Amino acid sequence: MQGNITTALLGGLFLIMALGVPVWARANSDETQLETIKKEIDHSTTSSASSDKVKTLSSQFNVDPSVVEQLRANKQGWGETTIELAMAQRLTQTDAKTYPTMAEALNKVETLRSQKMGWGKIANSLGFKLGPVVSAASHTRNELRKESRMEKSTGSLKSEKSEKAERSAKVEKIERPVSAGRPERPVHPERAARVH
Repeated sequence: MQGNITTALLGGLFLIMALGVPVWARANSDETQLETIKKEIDHSTTSSASSDKVKTLSSQFNVDPSVVEQLRANKQGWGETTIELAMAQRLTQTDAKTYPTMAEALNKVETLRSQKMGWGKIANSLGFKLGPVVSAASHTRNELRKESRMEKSTGSLKSEKSEKAERSAKVEKIERPVSAGRPERPVHPERAARVH
């Protein structure tokens, strides 16, 4: 009887641990994904014009461009700004009574971030999960990349065409040397005489 109770307790403990670990791992995974997205946004947006990025972020999160510029004035990178806007947007969606505007939600997120809280702890204290924030930040990263590619393609399209024209004018067809033809086979009379 005592062996069954011990087995049941150990089995229950094992089950709780097995089910609990993925939840903890998922929270760390989401925070890790956010940090990766932040780095990718910061790295990929160093070349394009800041006014285009401001327009993209303001349209993605339905805020005035001055809000994005103000966040950037606080010496935040584009990735940090994107995540903060995504967190504020999620806060207005989950707790619209307390935070009806993006400005109020941004103030709350900035306050918690200034207390050196990580994104996961901020989301947890505000009562939502990081998954939707990761999705919004990822979508914005893709939009910024698309914008950057379009900017590069329109600026360099003319130069690429002129370079190709110059290369085709410079390259002349190299003619093959005239081959003397195939050498004739030597005649071996001894082989013809053999009969199998």
